[in-house]
Amino acid sequence: MHTPCGKINISLPVLGYQNVSNALAASALAFSLHIPLKNIKNGLFNTPILPGRLELIQLKTHKILINDTYNANVSSMIAAIKVLEKMPGYKILVVGDMSELGEKSLLYHKMIGNISNLSNIHEIFSIGSMSSEISQIFHNGQHFSNKKKLNFHLMNIILEKDNISILVKGSRNTKMEKIIDYLIKENKKNVNVV
Repeated sequence: MHTPCGKINISLPVLGYQNVSNALAASALAFSLHIPLKNIKNGLFNTPILPGRLELIQLKTHKILINDTYNANVSSMIAAIKVLEKMPGYKILVVGDMSELGEKSLLYHKMIGNISNLSNIHEIFSIGSMSSEISQIFHNGQHFSNKKKLNFHLMNIILEKDNISILVKGSRNTKMEKIIDYLIKENKKNVNVV
């Protein structure tokens, strides 16, 4: 970060370009209050990561799970796609419905499918009536009728792939965090068996 009082390198403990804008806004406010650059750097680095908001979970070496289940709307779904694009290995986006979008809900879900086709994501798995539109439009999408089938399929892929990144996202009412909980629990069982 470059300021009239000097420059300092800053690392953020959070994923996503949108967090750079947030960090710059917080830094500008702190700078206007004459807070030293070193304190700004430390404050940004020690920002707590909120559960369910692009929360990175290391299942094993080269096996990453990103919990973005706090909520979902069009802009946060696009941000999640951009984050997943930058992750290593085989990339899977697991989506639930984006709720409360009104009469254009179908259009917005289709739009996310089209945007996903422009990404380097390998597969999309959906659960929910509207999110099925995303997996239907995506070139390698699959819709699941229930979480049990989806969880079983995901766990098999995690065991099969040596290098994988999975991002799970959906609106609050889709309870996508249950998928996160299941994958963490099953992964611990498999780690203890090996």
